[in-house]
Amino acid sequence: MNLSISVIIPTHNRPELLREAVDSVLAQTLLPLEILIVDDASSPPVNAADFAGLGEIPIRVLRHPKPLGGAAAKNTGAHAAQGEALAFLDDDDLYAPGYLERATALLSNHPEVDVSFMAVEWFGPYSSGGAQNYEHAMRRLLGHAHGQQIKLDLLAFSPALVDALLLTVPMAFQRSVVRASAFKRIGDYTEHCILWDCDWALRAALDGPTLLNQTPLYRQRAAGQEFFSQAETTLKHLHSSIEIRERLGTGFNGDVTLHPHLRAAFRRSSALAYFNLAYYLQAHGQPRAALHAWLGSQRRSPNLRRCKFPLRVAMGAFKQLAVARNTD
Repeated sequence: MNLSISVIIPTHNRPELLREAVDSVLAQTLLPLEILIVDDASSPPVNAADFAGLGEIPIRVLRHPKPLGGAAAKNTGAHAAQGEALAFLDDDDLYAPGYLERATALLSNHPEVDVSFMAVEWFGPYSSGGAQNYEHAMRRLLGHAHGQQIKLDLLAFSPALVDALLLTVPMAFQRSVVRASAFKRIGDYTEHCILWDCDWALRAALDGPTLLNQTPLYRQRAAGQEFFSQAETTLKHLHSSIEIRERLGTGFNGDVTLHPHLRAAFRRSSALAYFNLAYYLQAHGQPRAALHAWLGSQRRSPNLRRCKFPLRVAMGAFKQLAVARNTD
């Protein structure tokens, strides 16, 4: 018997795309118990009357009076949901028709597992680039994760998945279905964290065994609907990556005791994240900030191969100075 499942759709100022997302849920081969639309202070507000009578299941609209972000919207929906399992759908994405039937069957047939990650397919005018990056990340992760092939399209992971997620968190591992009881145990999405889906995936992997449904049933839109510049997004993501590793690597701020192996893995990953930040800052003309980030990397996990980096920064600074003098 399948679990009852609630679908949570956070939204902000995307009325047309939101309707497409809701329609994809109503077209499921197995309908959910309910749909919860969490309006993160849209202007104008989402009108609940627009969704009344659309299907055979209740559609509830919850509203934040001021914008709190996607993580907070997911949490609001999760706290209000009545289903035994929770599924999340971004307002600009879609479910393939068999998504919920497959997701609930996985959790029903594997009572020892509380979280199933769901593979992604890309659509939209910029989908080819997204798909290529996704496939590269998936190959890298699966090469390190040591998943057990249960069926042709189903992998099971032990907590060793954490090591692989510290290398990369492909979109499939940001698209999860979770038992409501396990969500309470793993905890809310971290609202101050920009990469909240990556953060939550790591915490889910630390919590216990997980599954990966390899049939791509979550449809990820790539149509230029984001509003941040690439440089702005990259820098924010680099800082967020460091913050996640620092926080989780200390055992969730000291609340959890991590195995020494995991502590070491987080420390190495944090060092690499600092070095990635240093490399980015140096390439964008911020030598002092780059050296500061490099020192952070070496403090966490010294690496001889990275010791050439200060020379690289110095050479770059001299070139900038020479160019400035010639310009004068």
